[in-house]
Amino acid sequence: MSTQAETRRAPHRTYRSFFLDSTQWQGFEPRPGDIVISTPPKVGTTWTQRITSVLVFQSTRLPATLMEISPWLDCVYVPAEDMLRTLERQEHRRFIKTHLPMDALPIHPEVSYLVVGRDPRDTAISAHNHGQGMNGMAGIRTHLTGEDVHSPVHPSVPQDIREHWHAYFTRSAFPWESDGWPFNSPTYHLHSWWSHRHEPNILFLHYQDMLDDLDRQMRRVSAFLGIPVDEELWPAMVEACRFRDMKAESHRIFAPGAISAAVAAFEFFHKGRNGQWQSVLTDEDLALYRAAMDPLPDDMRAWLTRSA
Repeated sequence: MSTQAETRRAPHRTYRSFFLDSTQWQGFEPRPGDIVISTPPKVGTTWTQRITSVLVFQSTRLPATLMEISPWLDCVYVPAEDMLRTLERQEHRRFIKTHLPMDALPIHPEVSYLVVGRDPRDTAISAHNHGQGMNGMAGIRTHLTGEDVHSPVHPSVPQDIREHWHAYFTRSAFPWESDGWPFNSPTYHLHSWWSHRHEPNILFLHYQDMLDDLDRQMRRVSAFLGIPVDEELWPAMVEACRFRDMKAESHRIFAPGAISAAVAAFEFFHKGRNGQWQSVLTDEDLALYRAAMDPLPDDMRAWLTRSA
């Protein structure tokens, strides 16, 4: 009989920077039924966590802040030991946030993986808003040490959207990626999962599909996780996962501390819309985006951009 060590996939990339540390997953002990929500930044991470929360608890009420219930295990802003202790104490079906691609994670057959994609043009605009909001942390150096630490200092994101766009589509926080600055790459992230998308413990979600038909996408997640839909509770659960309700409940999403203080200074959930790039960018700007997309498989590029 195969052991867990023989059937799991070990990570073969290490991500360590001003905002994440993949080595913090080394202390993770999976339980059957665990859920990992894997997205690059600004692709609908918190949204997917909120959807998962109403399904797991069968309630719109959060028993604690979402950040406490669903830790971001590779986050450098919270001690890994604290997050691992939190996970060990949890009795509900656990769901964990990560911004790591597949090749930087330990992959376990008994764990379910939700992978979310979004058109990188929209991700870039959202990342600009987020970066502007987090500029108060610019210059802060991570506590991480070692030769494998890349981009150890929290960067300052330019105010000009086109200057940010150029940086976003020409470099990353990590030298083996080509886009996503100041964070990691949305194209590399999704590509790492793409060839595994038909595996039974992996479900792909698209941000635009969630905007267009949240009810249907939540039912897909429910079926994937094996959580039956209670039709009496369902309408309220869907409403709780819409942006207006999440904004109203933001105090229940973010735990007290440095992250909350930074988030309070700007609109974390922003507009929740796509297509904002169309009115502010030139053909020259969009050529940078196309260059970042060209190396991707045709079917992945079509899925990601919703093009034929």
